[in-house]
Amino acid sequence: MQPKPLSSLPFKKVDKKILGHPLERRGFVQAPLDYARPLGPTIPIFYRLIPAYDCRHDDPSRPIIVVINGGPGIPSSVYRPLDFDYADPFSPKNGALDRFKYLLRSYRILLVDQRGTDGGSAPLDMDSPAIDADAIARGFSSDSHARDTLAVIEAVIAKDEPFFIIAQSYGGLVGMQYLGLTREGARKPKGIVFSASALPYDDVISASLARREEQRRLNLELLAAVPDIESRLARVRAHYQRLGLDGDQVNGLFSFLGKGVKGAWEKAFVSQLETLQGKTRSEIEAFDRDNFGTVILLNYILSSSNVTPGQTDRTIAALTTARIPYEPWMIDENWVAMRAGGGEAWREDFVTAMDRRPPPPTPFPSAADLRAAIAINEVLFTPADNDAFIPAHSYLRSLAQFEVKGRTQTVRLPGGHNAIFLEEGHRAFQRWAASLGTHAVP
Repeated sequence: MQPKPLSSLPFKKVDKKILGHPLERRGFVQAPLDYARPLGPTIPIFYRLIPAYDCRHDDPSRPIIVVINGGPGIPSSVYRPLDFDYADPFSPKNGALDRFKYLLRSYRILLVDQRGTDGGSAPLDMDSPAIDADAIARGFSSDSHARDTLAVIEAVIAKDEPFFIIAQSYGGLVGMQYLGLTREGARKPKGIVFSASALPYDDVISASLARREEQRRLNLELLAAVPDIESRLARVRAHYQRLGLDGDQVNGLFSFLGKGVKGAWEKAFVSQLETLQGKTRSEIEAFDRDNFGTVILLNYILSSSNVTPGQTDRTIAALTTARIPYEPWMIDENWVAMRAGGGEAWREDFVTAMDRRPPPPTPFPSAADLRAAIAINEVLFTPADNDAFIPAHSYLRSLAQFEVKGRTQTVRLPGGHNAIFLEEGHRAFQRWAASLGTHAVP
């Protein structure tokens, strides 16, 4: 059976108004839709160059960091909204965490939207039954994301201008693919950081069990800090039910576990619960869509092919739930994974078919080839304490296969999954950059 051409997939239109901005440089770079057919159809890849504080986006005194965001299937706008309020940076509409609050003190940030996401880079219409899991896995993988990133770097950053890369969460797989490209002559960064990141050739089952065990531990840490957390969660569930919603949708808050320094993240979690208790049904539905709803099907496909080859989120969830049971009050990511179909018949059939036959895995350079690529680059690994997604002990085990003497460093950071974007993460990045003897930073 011939593979489905990528051009047959359903795409959404992009509103070109996203290009207009008084401070950021925004644009599109054309890239092959299918890198296996470089002379075939192209798609626009959207980027944003964000200026450092009190500088223009083209100020060369502030080095550029290319940030490869997590996901997969998530646009870069989750790291800084497209409508970020520069006049009032601490406005609630800017989101709970401005990931660049500290880095922009010293650097400019270049963001590249992952192709296929609900951003500016050829968004897929994931509400269409015409989607095809194998085609999406083939054409919207970490390899394609890395090549898109290279295309933007070549178009936006001058050839003699140094730049860094931060590859965070799923972005670690994209970063590894990018390192592989440097052996083929791709632009080398001055240094690349793999921050709380996924890495290839990990043991899928061990990593998944470690993730669930860490989330269980964080639930218990939350209980120790907030002894009445069970009743607080019960009140939010009851509020959902009064609005005609499933009370267990509160499990979507798993992504907030451990985010921030110890003692602060627990308070932020409680504050989020209090906020949810005052929201209407439509506001809660919007909150759920923003946090785990709209991207889940694209994430489901790409996670299977990139992060857990041979498994899907639901098959992993069934296995880890059986091995590590939770108490009824606990926030449980697996509840979200088990509802990936969203209740619609065609989606349920689509996900069930994927569970039975996951899409083919994304090709990666061999571990030996990746070590050879690391040997001609400068690499920093930053595992994070209280990381609900990639626990530090699991990450340390995984990164050991990529350590190259004289080229790799490892710094453990506080603050959970987003640690590199917190103040201590900024300081650690600056110390590492200085140790490389690279472009001076303020």
